[in-house]
Amino acid sequence: MEPTRSRVKDPKVEAGTDRSCVKGNWLDKKKLRNETEFYKLDLKITESGLTGNMGKNDKGPYNLPSARGTKGQSLMKHSKAKKTPEEQKKKESKGQLRKENSQNDPVTVKKFSKGPQLDLSNQISSGAGVQSKSEIDMTASVVQDKKGLSAESRHRTKVFESEKTKPGSRLNTKPGTSPSEISISDYLILLKCLRINLPDGVLNPKVIRLSQTANVIQKAQDIVKDLENLKLQFNSIPRLGSREVKISLSLKDNNKVLEITQMIFFEKTEGSDEDLRTQWKKNVSNTNCGFRFRDKYKTTAISVPAMYATAQTRSWRHLEDGEKHANISAGEPVNVSEIEKKDYRDESTLWTTSSPQRFGKYSLNPADERECLKFYHELCEIGASRTVKYTKGNKVESGFLSGRLDFLAELKGEKTERIVIECKGTTGDMVGKVFTKPTNGGRCAQLNETHEYYYQVQAYMYILNQSAKQTRRFTSDRAVMVIRHYHKNGQAPRDFYWNYLRKNEAIQQKINELCVFCEEEVLACFLAVLNLIFQKDT
Repeated sequence: MEPTRSRVKDPKVEAGTDRSCVKGNWLDKKKLRNETEFYKLDLKITESGLTGNMGKNDKGPYNLPSARGTKGQSLMKHSKAKKTPEEQKKKESKGQLRKENSQNDPVTVKKFSKGPQLDLSNQISSGAGVQSKSEIDMTASVVQDKKGLSAESRHRTKVFESEKTKPGSRLNTKPGTSPSEISISDYLILLKCLRINLPDGVLNPKVIRLSQTANVIQKAQDIVKDLENLKLQFNSIPRLGSREVKISLSLKDNNKVLEITQMIFFEKTEGSDEDLRTQWKKNVSNTNCGFRFRDKYKTTAISVPAMYATAQTRSWRHLEDGEKHANISAGEPVNVSEIEKKDYRDESTLWTTSSPQRFGKYSLNPADERECLKFYHELCEIGASRTVKYTKGNKVESGFLSGRLDFLAELKGEKTERIVIECKGTTGDMVGKVFTKPTNGGRCAQLNETHEYYYQVQAYMYILNQSAKQTRRFTSDRAVMVIRHYHKNGQAPRDFYWNYLRKNEAIQQKINELCVFCEEEVLACFLAVLNLIFQKDT
């Protein structure tokens, strides 16, 4: 029985056998390492799905479990399979070992052959794990080396392997890679081109990486479908209104990223489909800001905002994301003396008009808010020790959370504080829902702490306190809600109710978590939408 034939037919030994040991004494350690590296490359080809011209009894690919052994394991298998020196010397003298290997080895890629024996005609496919024909040509050129891998060949192989691992490389087979990474400044240019005003300081590398994950991209694809059907359009100033805080908290608790993304960044289409298609055609031909539509949307219409048609300017190249701050605008000053002299309007005149009652007759009173403020000012009984300053229409913003105050009161004295004054008017539908009238005939109402208006005022206080932390100014621990109840035919014209809303720490914490959720999960979904529509122009 020929021991060498038995060794070659053993599949466990076959994949790790090093043929270079046939020369015995003349093969040094360096040559042995070169040969081992060659067969590592050989075995990588088999793992990718390449099969050679197999023998009649070979019906499958190479033995993969043994092919994954390390270099040390391969040498160990060879040393176990090698027979006594007398037997080995006898085979060398007869020159039979190479002949036996060529007859019995099912591996058709042979180092000592004059050309490559691999059948590569049907292997250029994604199923085989090969990206392009150039990869196979490179592999075949390595196989053709008669005397083993030279230093140049080993260097070329190393470069080839390292190139496959680079993000964006054409050789990279990992999903989710892109030809070029989009940086913060790139997004700022694209958003400026789209005329979309994001809050300062919300873009960061973390949210960009999150936008490239598979689950976020899947959610973004649902929004892109609605944009393709022209059901949605972009919101130029994406913000979460304070009145929407309660419903947004419910969506967040159920991880409804898609719904909040649509709520903040998109709105239902107002224009006609033809106008949106015309706008898309102009954008396709005019975009020149470093980004372009993906190939699909060069022929398929999609709802996108009107983009700048000019080329990228020098100032655009130096766009920088600002710092995230809670902002409070100055507002319009209110003359206190005018409020004190102002009288309440006769409500009976409101009911004689034929105007629709969509929002109640109180909407016809332009002085409704100021009359609510007059009622509260009279209750304050501000003495000489305290002064008050009222401003109207202050715009407040912290990240994506924003709102506009009815009034902001700054009371200065022994204790300085800011108080939000929220004014509401009702013809009766808010009674029992937003507030409950006192039974003793008083004016201090019991407010419903589960109503969306309560959460709205809590959001205002959250923004004020965020600003106070940054500017080291006084915080807001309470707010005021004033409600005017209008009656038919002008009965009881001064039916006002009010109460303080104390800062609710539990709700404040939930609002803070919602802000973080919008700046990470929701913003990432929006960036993924942009990535599906546009790509960086290289």
